[in-house]
Amino acid sequence: MERSSTIFAVSSQFYDNPHNRGRYHRAAQTPAAPHRGEARKKPAAQTYTWIVEQELAALAKEISETRQWAYEQQAYFGLLPKDAARRTAEKRPRDVGPAGRNFDEETAWVRERLCAAEERRAEQSQLQEEFDKMEARWRERMGREERRHRQAQQWAEGQKASAEKQKQLERRSQEEAWKAYESRWAIVTSDGSQLRFKSVPWPTTAPPKNVAEITPAAIAKFLFSPAHSEGMSRKERIRSALRRWHPDRFGRMLGRVDEKDKEAVERGVGIVARCLNDLLAQEN
Repeated sequence: MERSSTIFAVSSQFYDNPHNRGRYHRAAQTPAAPHRGEARKKPAAQTYTWIVEQELAALAKEISETRQWAYEQQAYFGLLPKDAARRTAEKRPRDVGPAGRNFDEETAWVRERLCAAEERRAEQSQLQEEFDKMEARWRERMGREERRHRQAQQWAEGQKASAEKQKQLERRSQEEAWKAYESRWAIVTSDGSQLRFKSVPWPTTAPPKNVAEITPAAIAKFLFSPAHSEGMSRKERIRSALRRWHPDRFGRMLGRVDEKDKEAVERGVGIVARCLNDLLAQEN
């Protein structure tokens, strides 16, 4: 019964102690796999769901190995029905009994055997209780991890759906902005009505309220959007825009701009022209 001391040393408190889990693999006294928080240092680009899946797989492997160890211990101590007879036959040689002894010796022998049997039953009961507690903890832990995995998947799916919806809304917004841009240019070039800052068809997705909102980033985003001008290269888009926004060409319409807005319009046209020239230089 040398190995029984190993089993009794493995209590529920032992398994619940993170320090012990980090140093030994259950009671088998083999080095444990590194703790999840210590071992896997993956690139930041990997998704949260991938990390949760890896943790769940590692936990399943750990529990599988520990269950195998527990099964072997139960078999060794005869806690499995099929092993009880073998354990009695192989591990505990039969006593020849009290034959030839006097009554007192026979009574003492019977009492000794009864005490030994009672001790074995108590030992088996305690061991089985420990194994049952271990099994309950494994099931609870796996249940928590599986729920967390499902929640992570649902969160990721929700994020993906939200991003896809936002992408569609953005594309629709850019399509409508481009149509409005072309429509306003057609109106501006076809009639001779007076222009205001807000009536100029600025090359931005959202019409700017002032000159500060006419930025190179907003112009580039609008100009290079995949929502319009399919088949045109970046360079072709820039050159097409320059034919409208070159100061010499747009200068013909400055006379139609309201005096109150003329300075702001001139500054805005200058920003657009410089941005387009910079973009063309980058393409070249």
